[in-house]
Amino acid sequence: TSLVTGFFAIVACCAAVRRRAVLTAAAPTNAVRGSATSRQATIMFEPEVDEEEDVDVIGRLTENASMVSKTSVLVLGATGTLGRQVVRQFLNAGYSVRCMVRNRADRPFSFLVDWGAQVIEGNLVRKETLPSALIGVHTVIDCATANPEENTYNVDWEGKKTFIQCCEKMDIQRYVFLSIKDCEKYQSVPLMQIKHLTEKLLAKSSLRYTVIRATGFMQPLVSQYAVSILDDQKVYGDDGTSPGIAYMDSQDCARFIAAAATKERTVGKTITVGGPKVWSTSEVIELCEKLSGRKADVSTVPSAVLQLTQAVAGCFEFSIDVAERLRFVEVNSQNNGGMVEVMSEEAYDLLGVDPDNTRKLDDYIGEYYRRVFKKLTKGKYEPEAGELEKEKEDEENKLQRAIRAGQQDALSPGQPAEKDVTILEQRDMSDRLQKLFEDKKLAWLEGQENKWFGWTNVAEVVNGRSAMMGVGLGLFTEWATEVSMSKQIDTLLAIFSSPS
Repeated sequence: TSLVTGFFAIVACCAAVRRRAVLTAAAPTNAVRGSATSRQATIMFEPEVDEEEDVDVIGRLTENASMVSKTSVLVLGATGTLGRQVVRQFLNAGYSVRCMVRNRADRPFSFLVDWGAQVIEGNLVRKETLPSALIGVHTVIDCATANPEENTYNVDWEGKKTFIQCCEKMDIQRYVFLSIKDCEKYQSVPLMQIKHLTEKLLAKSSLRYTVIRATGFMQPLVSQYAVSILDDQKVYGDDGTSPGIAYMDSQDCARFIAAAATKERTVGKTITVGGPKVWSTSEVIELCEKLSGRKADVSTVPSAVLQLTQAVAGCFEFSIDVAERLRFVEVNSQNNGGMVEVMSEEAYDLLGVDPDNTRKLDDYIGEYYRRVFKKLTKGKYEPEAGELEKEKEDEENKLQRAIRAGQQDALSPGQPAEKDVTILEQRDMSDRLQKLFEDKKLAWLEGQENKWFGWTNVAEVVNGRSAMMGVGLGLFTEWATEVSMSKQIDTLLAIFSSPS
């Protein structure tokens, strides 16, 4: 009892001292000067000031009140063939580049950080990760598409649709979308149809958008033909029905995108870009044979065989994605006899790019073989003196000429003008959108379709996997104990059943 009484006495004394200190702090200055005890109490209870915390608060307030920089860019698909070149072009132009990548161990992105880009985690199929990625962003470069193991509809349509709506709500000022040449002509091909629908969605939105329709890139031809022919491996060609492709260098396409993003006259435009010459499959093989000095082992695959494979694969759910990708054969078959056009002079003028600055396929493949042969003869490839510096200077000059707006850069009639947006406005909208997506996801998780028991999809998966695990465990114990599964089941029933 004495201990308890002493404890409460100490608490009462502390409370009295605290009340006295508060009253002293609130007293006039002349009253404080007359009492040493008051001065001591005032000093003891003076609030401590964390200067670093104050600096952080002031910094955040200043950042929120500042305008979104016109040199801030978000790149989707930054680890892809084109996306990494887009990142490099904008970094070389002095832009602040942010890359949204999936959290995947098999998709390395450390090279983006080494270049100077900011990398954040985000996924088009996870809506709650999208709004925060757009805070402080002026321009979005959309080069993303579904990987072979992903669902094209979920990523390229549902995910992109939500992302575009987020950009619209958060006042993103420029949106450059990478599409496919002639996508409106092949609506039976799923990816082509989705690209065309996305173009129509952008046209109906309030975004200041630009659509870049690209042809095939040169880079995959190295692994498909140049390397295989050099190693005396079999290469696959078509039956000659394909009209060919105007292959382009991914660096040229990235420079076209940078030129489109920096010019007002490209707002609301759809621009088709490509290489300077159309190449058929047989011509590509002949070029590789000529430059490598090897004879190719060509296996011709008729378009009819690929179409039959596509039809068979479409009959099974597990191979439906393969069937959809094989539908690109229809692009060649339906275009049989048609003329494939190269990039027009009007497109070059609109982008402000010199046609002579675009790379040709024979130069690209020839450069690859030159480096390979030099490595084979000398053991390793070492550039000539001043070669890297000259290449860097040439690329820098091409980029600067491409992003130069010029005196005739004017917004087309009917297109919305650019407006100033603060980071605070984007941050506020991001918080609201993220809360909306999280609430919807929570409601969906708690809905009837996600019950663990019954006839719902989740219950089907849970019960199916539980059954598979039970069968696997039964087979293991049958091997370990030499007791059959049926005998194990009888034993379990006997254990858990009543004696009657």
